[in-house]
Amino acid sequence: MIAEADTSRFAPLFLETGIPLAVMGMIVVFLALIVLITIISAFPFAMGVLEKVFPESNHHAAKPKKTPKPTPAATDDGTIPGHILAIIAAAVAEAEPGPVRIVRTRQLTTSELAWTLEGRIRHHASHRLQTRNR
Repeated sequence: MIAEADTSRFAPLFLETGIPLAVMGMIVVFLALIVLITIISAFPFAMGVLEKVFPESNHHAAKPKKTPKPTPAATDDGTIPGHILAIIAAAVAEAEPGPVRIVRTRQLTTSELAWTLEGRIRHHASHRLQTRNR
């Protein structure tokens, strides 16, 4: 009786819904993965064949735009072009609360730009650690 109980208890594992079904499911999954690997591995070969049949052409690509040569911020006579003045006027109008009139503009000299270097030096100097006296 004990032998019969053991075989009857494990009987569902060996019938249609047990181990054979699990093995069949694993076989199906692995076969699907093998098919996917084969398809993905064949893509480079297929692209090579398609490239020979349908060569790549740029007739659908946009034509390159001719970029105008950038205008310098100041001309040879030292005046600033009108489009740069318009940008400066727009920036000043946005920054200042009331009406503003730009009276004069000029290029900065190298000695006038030295304050940026001084600011960088002071900023980097502020990061230096001070040594402690022990």
